[in-house]
Amino acid sequence: MRKIVLFVFTALFSVHQTTYGQEFISLKKHDPKKDPNLNPFINNNINPDSNLSINPAYNWNMNPLHSNEANPSRNGSINPMNNTELNPQVNEVLNPVFMKSLLPANPTWSGLYLFNANNDIFGYVSIATQNVMICFDNTGTWNGYFVKANNNLYNYFTVPGIWTGMFLCYDNSSGYNLFDKTGKWTGMHIK
Repeated sequence: MRKIVLFVFTALFSVHQTTYGQEFISLKKHDPKKDPNLNPFINNNINPDSNLSINPAYNWNMNPLHSNEANPSRNGSINPMNNTELNPQVNEVLNPVFMKSLLPANPTWSGLYLFNANNDIFGYVSIATQNVMICFDNTGTWNGYFVKANNNLYNYFTVPGIWTGMFLCYDNSSGYNLFDKTGKWTGMHIK
């Protein structure tokens, strides 16, 4: 009996260590605290306040407030309320309730990390398709999704599909920067 208990305990400990190790290795590749190239507060090339070509206040192709094609209120093809292929409420392939592989708690999860202005993990992002990324808070709760508007821009929607006005812009290198509905950088970034 002791051998069985010892075996089960050893197996559980081994699985926990393997899972923790995979998460650590995965985060290590994305961690702006460890890699200054990923840190927009050190690397000016990926900082929209320093690099105006990636700042939607100056580059209107990256700004849904100034580009009808990038604005889901004016372009129904990028609005999940009009285009069900982009709506996780309708399309089960995009819905983490049905597609468990999209959940950050899944042992096989491979995704991106949302960092706040202090470079602390603020949430997780799963790439569901080339046009939709599912967003989770730091507890793993699904809180919205990003829909691709063009090669450099994703608009952020709530779980029911309401556009928040917030959007991601590609940083031309390693990830995305998150902007509020006025087009101001929030300091948050995805790697």
